[in-house]
Amino acid sequence: MDFKGLLIFKTVYDVKSLNKAAKILGYSQSNLTSHLKKMEHELRATLFIRSFDGMKPTAQGHQFYAFSNSTLEKFAQIKLSFKSVKPSLLISELLFQFIVIEKTAYQIESTDIVIKKTCEIENEINQHNYDKVITFKEFKHKDYDLTETGYLPVTFLKSSEVTTHLHLPVLINNDADCPLRAKTLAIYPQLTNIITIDSLSQLLNLVEKGQAIALLPVFFAQDKLTPLDTHQYPIDYFCYQHQSV
Repeated sequence: MDFKGLLIFKTVYDVKSLNKAAKILGYSQSNLTSHLKKMEHELRATLFIRSFDGMKPTAQGHQFYAFSNSTLEKFAQIKLSFKSVKPSLLISELLFQFIVIEKTAYQIESTDIVIKKTCEIENEINQHNYDKVITFKEFKHKDYDLTETGYLPVTFLKSSEVTTHLHLPVLINNDADCPLRAKTLAIYPQLTNIITIDSLSQLLNLVEKGQAIALLPVFFAQDKLTPLDTHQYPIDYFCYQHQSV
């Protein structure tokens, strides 16, 4: 078992799908399956239940996730304490999906990437230095210069199998600084049927299963998800560069 295996396990756990994890990590599904089987053999435990609905973590899987998360965070911290030959990037989760995965603006193999919630970005740059920071929240810091702005197109999505969404709750995430959360609350200020979800993967899973709708990036509208209508909203993001670069 190694850090690569822990990262594979964590990614599969987060997205609940071998296919999605393979795309994010740039590995084949067979490679991921091989690593997971090896880990389960070493641990003498079943970490996931495989089904047509995706990868469902077992009780042992939930327990091992806490260990993996803690270990990978400590590993990331020790890596940052050493001088890296790779450029470092601090980025929020949705922007990672959009800029790194969808637009392939950065290569995972050649960039040290740290993913944080929008509400955690400011504290993170006060604790560690990064060559580049991409975030939804504009900030002022003596060591960073704003180099570029852009926008993420978002729209309300539902399951492709849902014919009417009027009875469904609206989901938001628990990141207090997330602009998609703020935009949703601005669009539905009087709605009482709004539910807060802890993670993006859980939120996506509920929407894909037809149990809710949510404001999400347009590029998520694929096989399982479809827009409610033609309305799209641009969400600004900001790119910063450390002055030492």
